[in-house]
Amino acid sequence: MNRRTFLRGAGGVMLGLPFLESLRARDAKAGPADAPRRFIAFFMCNGVNMARFFPATRYGALTDASFAQDRAIAPLAGYKDKLLIPRGIHMVPRGFGWDETAGDDHAKGMGCKLTAQPLVQGSQYPAGISLDQFIANQLNPQGKPALTLMVGAKVPNVRGHISYSASERPVTGENNPWRAYQALVGVTGLDTEALERLTKRRQSVLDLVGPEYELLLAKRLSKSDRDKLDMHFQRVRDLEVEMDNAGIVLPPERVAEIEGINPDTVSYDAEFKKIGRMQMDILALAIATGATRAATLQWGSGAFGPIFTWDGMSHMYNHHKLSHGNTEDDDSGSEVAGYEQMLFDIDRWFVNEYVYLLDRLASYDEGGRSVLDNSAVVFMNELSNGKWHDFRDLPYLIAGSCGGYLKTGQYIKVTRETDTVNDKDAPHNKLLTTLANAVGCTADGGGPVENFGSFGQPGEFDDLKA
Repeated sequence: MNRRTFLRGAGGVMLGLPFLESLRARDAKAGPADAPRRFIAFFMCNGVNMARFFPATRYGALTDASFAQDRAIAPLAGYKDKLLIPRGIHMVPRGFGWDETAGDDHAKGMGCKLTAQPLVQGSQYPAGISLDQFIANQLNPQGKPALTLMVGAKVPNVRGHISYSASERPVTGENNPWRAYQALVGVTGLDTEALERLTKRRQSVLDLVGPEYELLLAKRLSKSDRDKLDMHFQRVRDLEVEMDNAGIVLPPERVAEIEGINPDTVSYDAEFKKIGRMQMDILALAIATGATRAATLQWGSGAFGPIFTWDGMSHMYNHHKLSHGNTEDDDSGSEVAGYEQMLFDIDRWFVNEYVYLLDRLASYDEGGRSVLDNSAVVFMNELSNGKWHDFRDLPYLIAGSCGGYLKTGQYIKVTRETDTVNDKDAPHNKLLTTLANAVGCTADGGGPVENFGSFGQPGEFDDLKA
């Protein structure tokens, strides 16, 4: 049995396992560096309150003072040593019509973010693959596609997609946790008897892999590995219970609420947080078990978004309207009083959800490093200042060193310009290139990737590398 493996159960069920030190090949040189490196995009729409987003301290080492309570990133103080915050990155192709390509600023903010490719006239989809799928093609077993998850309303155009398998080929994020979970554990394609055991008889996936689990426990596992398995199986069970069916079936009415939002009349979804946390549990399981080396989690669609009415927020207008500070999506209405504070509250809420995902990833040990340490979990937005559709000075947060490839504990200005709001020397394709190499991708002829995308500049952000 390999150190990164699956349990196979009745009816074709497969359940991935975390890294088990006891099952590692007997190689004296084996160690934390052998663990796979991963990329995760944690993506939001509509921009942020730029005045209160970045650290309160100067460039350099992150300290507790960097995460002052007036900063949206304050909830991340506990992760300061595992964070890398680059500053001064602009998107390519550029917005404001400065680069000739199809699509408006919202379309570019979505379609170009993980591709650095122009949007194609007609479809308005980008002319190339996205970073997550590029990584999956190279590093996933049999080139299995990247895990693509979504929270909220699906929009059937470029504003509803950030992942692309090839030119003009969008990958629609799965916003139903039940279907995402089925795909993760191999429930799809089960025989009739196994499916009945899971649903009608309300058995757990863990019941179906029980015999193989007992065989695994019979091996000479260390106490650490046994504790790790206990935690992993408890996570799976907790996820099932939360899914309300003993419990892996999401109630149909909940699925309808998530999938049935009309993008032309966006309102809030009372399950937004609940579904988001289910998706993050699934994502963490998929990454920890080696089911994928790349994943995206997209919260909402460009130029839309929910009305936030939970966790102390009681907004009247959706996220897009607040990003413009206006009661109408096209700015034809009146200013929303106090919208800057509302945007800050939304930013802080998303950062708290980001922390939730980091906590899940950090809890999995891989022989001296956590899954988080072996990953690059990138918090990114469609825009910076949403009111102006600004593509400059983009808000990026990177958690995890990706196996030691990236610096951590640092706030770094990557542009050489004094003003970070510029489009001169720090195109975001260089960040994509850096991340592609961080996880271990190579160019067609071997060697490191030199330029991901077709816009911007070649090379990596060397300042971000350890």
